[in-house]
Amino acid sequence: MIDSHCHLEMPEFDSDLKDVLARMSENGVTHAVSIGSLAQNERIEKTIGIAGLHDNIYTTLGVHPKSPYKDLEGISELFGKYYSKNKKKIVAVGEIGLDYFLPGISKEDFEKIKIKQKELFKFQLRLASANRLPVIVHVRDAYEDAVDILKEYVKNPDGFFGGVIHCFSSAERGIADEFLKMGFFISFSGNITYKKNDGLRAVLREIPDEKILIETDSPYLAPQSFRGKRNEPSYVRFVLEAAAGEKGVEREKLDYLTVQNTVNLFSLEGVGGFYPAVAYKIRNSVYVNLTNKCTNRCTFCPKYQGGKTNFCVKGYNLELKKEPSAGEVVSSVFRYYNFNEIVFCGLGEPTLRIEILKEAAKAVKNIVGGIKVRLDTDGLANAVYGRNIAAELEGLIDSVSISLNAQNSALYNSICGPQLNGKGIDAYASVLEFVKESKKHIKNVAVTAIDLPDVDIAYIEELAKNLGVDFKLRHYNDVG
Repeated sequence: MIDSHCHLEMPEFDSDLKDVLARMSENGVTHAVSIGSLAQNERIEKTIGIAGLHDNIYTTLGVHPKSPYKDLEGISELFGKYYSKNKKKIVAVGEIGLDYFLPGISKEDFEKIKIKQKELFKFQLRLASANRLPVIVHVRDAYEDAVDILKEYVKNPDGFFGGVIHCFSSAERGIADEFLKMGFFISFSGNITYKKNDGLRAVLREIPDEKILIETDSPYLAPQSFRGKRNEPSYVRFVLEAAAGEKGVEREKLDYLTVQNTVNLFSLEGVGGFYPAVAYKIRNSVYVNLTNKCTNRCTFCPKYQGGKTNFCVKGYNLELKKEPSAGEVVSSVFRYYNFNEIVFCGLGEPTLRIEILKEAAKAVKNIVGGIKVRLDTDGLANAVYGRNIAAELEGLIDSVSISLNAQNSALYNSICGPQLNGKGIDAYASVLEFVKESKKHIKNVAVTAIDLPDVDIAYIEELAKNLGVDFKLRHYNDVG
């Protein structure tokens, strides 16, 4: 288990932090993310110190919407000071957001506070994008405004690197869906154990398992059996048990998956047996990210748009810390369950690691008989290796989707920018040859094209028909 959100620097832990951390370990909580605040009079030095002393504690930087601060420039300076020295331990900007629970405030003051909170929230979202970090979002009685702000944020030209709605508390499924559509994870805490929270539990049951995180928010929100007492990271086990019960999933399975979800969101290194950005689930398919290297440099690729580098797809940051081995691929894939297909895709060309691809595909088929394996590729593998890669994939790959994206060589070179190192190869002709060879060795073959202005979709669809393969239209900027 990982407690994805706690506050270990709080005074409530001053007298027995060593014991608190020991109970974490005793109860199977291997790691925790302890939130760091850049607000005035809050103990950021202590937070950094705790994270620095303990390999299994990570931290964050941010200003809570209700915390006092001098000015935005001061926040930026403090962020730069601490992040520059602690990049391996600071995994997010947070917690930040909106909190409109302001009892006893006049209407006039309430409106002023809302304006200031929004300004602070948007500023810190920009800070996250600029530093390629995910965000931890706090929302209380402010879901409508938070959704509106985050919808604009995920379109930020500097990039969206994922985020989590911390301590989700709404009983409205539609609100959760708005965050999920944007790619956010949803985190649940001890409040799902409270007797009167049937509505929240109903929402939990509908959240995709691969988008759930668990947390304590300790020292606050102790689970039902400890209400009124101090909460602590070891109690995250009660959140896990409640979530598994509501989802009808084995506790161990949800444990592994919520750890993988947390590792993926925060790009955590050092969590034994779990690897960030290697496997991620969309709908009923688990996608495998073998490499960030590409044979092409496509104009439509999200990695390169606007002169920025952005590896985020559906809320997953696919920038690999290291290229995975076949064993790491298999381990990452089977953190998930309830899927019917494995897809070698990611934000890179999977055939550039052809031996690992073949080894991993063979392994997953041996583990689960009948599992379907798909390859999404640019179709240049034969040109890269100088041999018939399509033939080598026979029996390992059940279907292949090949990006064509043009009706002739000139347009293909313009749109896809093949990087074949001056081999004098006609890349477009090589893709078409790969399509023909794939048809001989792989059961299901499709060519794809993106609806860019100069692309003759009707021509490519007819070409696919003549080649005896399927055609699939893809839409610009709709990745995943």
